[in-house]
Amino acid sequence: MIDLSAYLPAPKQWSKHAACAGDPERMFPDNHEPRIRDAKQVCHGCPVRMACLQDALRTDDNDWGIRGALRPSERRKVAELLDGRYDNPDQVAAAVQQVLHPGDARPLREVFFGHTEETPDGHLKWTGHSTFSWKGKVYAPKRTSFFLHRGREANGNVRRTPSCPLIECVHPMHLEDGAERERRVVAAREAKALIRQAKQPKQSAA
Repeated sequence: MIDLSAYLPAPKQWSKHAACAGDPERMFPDNHEPRIRDAKQVCHGCPVRMACLQDALRTDDNDWGIRGALRPSERRKVAELLDGRYDNPDQVAAAVQQVLHPGDARPLREVFFGHTEETPDGHLKWTGHSTFSWKGKVYAPKRTSFFLHRGREANGNVRRTPSCPLIECVHPMHLEDGAERERRVVAAREAKALIRQAKQPKQSAA
């Protein structure tokens, strides 16, 4: 059996948490397609997938093995797009999307909902990275959900409504932009004023 230890990166703090830590040779499938798919599947369930990919890009480890669920040729394309900017995980994730799905012909709505999951209690959970890429542009999940539902760009930051407890929720009915937030605050203030006014004792006519 070939000794692959020479091709493995020096131990990193994150590497002990890697899904392949117990069987690193599995990540060197050569050109065997079923084994390549198997190695990528290991990466997809790995908690340090992004750290591994960033390390591969920084150290120019783009000739052997599967790292971050990418082949060497795919990592070289990502490295070319990023041109040394490997520290921001969102930028790396966007470059990966661009390499794996060049000229994505799917509509934005389909790409967006492909990263979501409905929960039993009525939320729409975002399962992707903090941003995603579509046709060369980077999109924020909450802002995209707002746009797809309202048909207009958000005014200011898009945040969850106070009644939504799920941090990852991107359900459009659980989101509001700056303008909607201001209207809600004004309406609540007016409602409180009406309640206070209704509770005040009526003065009897002299």
